[in-house]
Amino acid sequence: MSRRVAVSKAKSSKPLPVAKPKAAGRRTEARPVRRRDAAATRQRILDAALKEFADKGLDAARIEDIADKAGANRRMAYYYFGSKEGLYLAALETTYFQLVEVEEAINVEAMDPIDAIEAMVAAKFEHYVKYPHYIEFVKMENLYQARHLKTSRRIAELRAPLISIIKRVLQRGEALGVLRKGVDPLDLYLSICALGFFVFSNRHTLDVIFDTDVISPKALARRREVIVNMIKAYLAP
Repeated sequence: MSRRVAVSKAKSSKPLPVAKPKAAGRRTEARPVRRRDAAATRQRILDAALKEFADKGLDAARIEDIADKAGANRRMAYYYFGSKEGLYLAALETTYFQLVEVEEAINVEAMDPIDAIEAMVAAKFEHYVKYPHYIEFVKMENLYQARHLKTSRRIAELRAPLISIIKRVLQRGEALGVLRKGVDPLDLYLSICALGFFVFSNRHTLDVIFDTDVISPKALARRREVIVNMIKAYLAP
């Protein structure tokens, strides 16, 4: 037998390497399925939009930034709201529904008419404190001349329930002789709004002009008391 044949037989006699089987766990272990909570994702996007639009306005706000702050992606934002304008409208509606929720929570039927008026004034004022983005959205949408609000399909739901509440309180107060007659509910509502809104909407210029913090806790407590006393004095018979 030649040396070449012997070498060839020697090589062929070596056992072929056997591939090591992969760990069974790596091949068969299933990753846990992460379920998307659609409602929670939508709400996170909406919450982020409330802050982003209030801080930057509609034009400067970017839907990518909103989605990123919500821990989502821009595709999800477009999926739920259609467009940046659609997301802005949803945020705008939310600010009004938060107001409606505050107003509807006032249990005026269980109160004396004067106490009920004071509770309504206080609730309106506290709403400005609790939801500062409401001020920014109202200012912004007025710049657009309510262009987006006009397109809302829920406009009927946004009409302030406080008007009907005030009407009932005024009627009851008139019957008891503790409130003046002939007060228009809408006029009273607008007065309550204006007396509180101005300080919040103009806080930056007021701070500079008067060299004071007009929305400090102490200043707000004093302002709230002034508004309550003014409204009660106006309603006195």
